[in-house]
Parts: sequence; C-alpha cells; structure tokens
Amino acid sequence: GLDISRAAFLTGSSPFPYIPAFNASLFLSQNEADVKSAINVNYPAGIVMPSKVNDDETDVELRVAFDFDGVIADDEAETVYKQGDLNDFEQHETSKQTTPHNPGPLADLFRKLAGIQRLETEAQKRDASYKRVLRTAIVTARNAPSHERVITTLESWGVWADETFFLGGMEKNRILGVLKPHMFFDDQRTHLLPTGDNVPMVHIPFGVANSANKSE
Repeated sequence: GLDISRAAFLTGSSPFPYIPAFNASLFLSQNEADVKSAINVNYPAGIVMPSKVNDDETDVELRVAFDFDGVIADDEAETVYKQGDLNDFEQHETSKQTTPHNPGPLADLFRKLAGIQRLETEAQKRDASYKRVLRTAIVTARNAPSHERVITTLESWGVWADETFFLGGMEKNRILGVLKPHMFFDDQRTHLLPTGDNVPMVHIPFGVANSANKSE
C-alpha cells in the first residue's frame, strides 16, 4: 500500500551511485560487491542475508533492531578492541564516556526513524487511543561501564531507542528470538549466522570488523 512513484531501471548496472540523488538513507542488496562499493564511498548500505521468515500479517508493529558499533556509530571502539583486548576497550570507552561517538553508516537511518517516533509521540498526546507502530531496539555486546558512551551518543544526537540491550558477550539470538525484529543490522557476520533462519538479517560490511585480515 506504499505510494511509490519513483523508479530507476539501469540495464544491470549498479544502482548505488544514485543513493544521494534519491536522498536514500539505506541501500539494501544481496549483491555483496555493490554493497561494499557503496560502503567504501560512505553510503549507507547492507547485504541482505538469506532468511526463511514468514511475515505475520496480523502483527501491525514494525520492529527494527541495530547493533551499535560499526552500524549506528563508527568503528572507533571496535578498532581499540581489535588492536588490544576487552580491558583496553573498556578503559578507552570509560575514559571517553562523556564524548559522543562519530556517526556510523546507518546513523542517518536511525535518526530518521527517531523522527517518526517523535511524530508518534505527538499523535499519542493528541489521541490517547493511538497505538504506536514503530519500535526500535539496540542490541550490543557492550556491558557496563562501556554502556555510558552509548547513552551519551544517543542523547547528544537527540534520539533514543525503545529498548536497549547491553549483553556483555551473551548471544544476541537469545534477545532477538524474543524481540522478533523485522530487520536486524550488524557489522559482524558471526552475530548474524546463528539467527538467520528466524530473524531477517542485514550485514553492514563496515570498518575494522570487516577488514581483510580479520576472521569475522
């Protein structure tokens, strides 16, 4: 039922160069080369992973879930972790807990979803019977005290998530299996593979987590 009136037909050539022209906040494709090319020029893009999910048409809520580092935020913290260890990561993030992260590849998408959430909040104020449609979540492997910088970042951007999970190494599929998002974005394939059969997944091939010398 979407009122879609624009289209581009490119006789098989890659569409990603037109992302800015269409003011797009997300480019999705199963073509890994196209997605990586888009990411390499700082366009928001993700690889759609195989999924066997059957959509429940009676479920009127739209749930979108994000990893944080390398997705909403840049890969600064992940770089510290990859070059050192968990202790280095926690010390770095604690020392910078009042410094917001720079935006990651899907920061603009997250901000625009937050704009829709603000509209829904206003709709609820006007009409108490209005039921919110959009629900967002952040599902990250971070734990305390590194969670403080996530909160600082979101507050500085003026956005929020309806639910935020700091899992401290717990498997993400334990949360995603309950949340049942209609889309989950993560920059590490290892976090996507265990849940690919029951949650629609998108891999964001961004940053140090996807560098050539890393097994992930």
